[in-house]
Amino acid sequence: MSDTTFETLQRVNESISTAEDAGDAEALDGLLAPKLAFRRANREVVDREEYLAAIKRSGPRQTTLRAIVMLGRDRALVTCDVSMAVDGVQKTFENARLFIRAAGDEWKLLGWANEPRGT
Repeated sequence: MSDTTFETLQRVNESISTAEDAGDAEALDGLLAPKLAFRRANREVVDREEYLAAIKRSGPRQTTLRAIVMLGRDRALVTCDVSMAVDGVQKTFENARLFIRAAGDEWKLLGWANEPRGT
């Protein structure tokens, strides 16, 4: 994996947290593939439209990358921890994010699942 690819995927993952913190559905829309499957920490699975409709200002989050695994040239699995206060209690969520890209295009988030750490 080239440094450029690694840095780009790192930046995209940080952008997800920044946009969620700001409640910026428009910025998130630009980071998502045309279809998205997202499993929330409460195990509810939502699609792209449901995810974007529920975006509101929250956080702040801290995203810590754990690994970026290339699955060929145009697929990547990113695992990261996202820490934030939930109802006044600091919690950490383990995230697995599947990114895809068409030749020459930007990385887009296709699949995402998270769960609270320790479950």
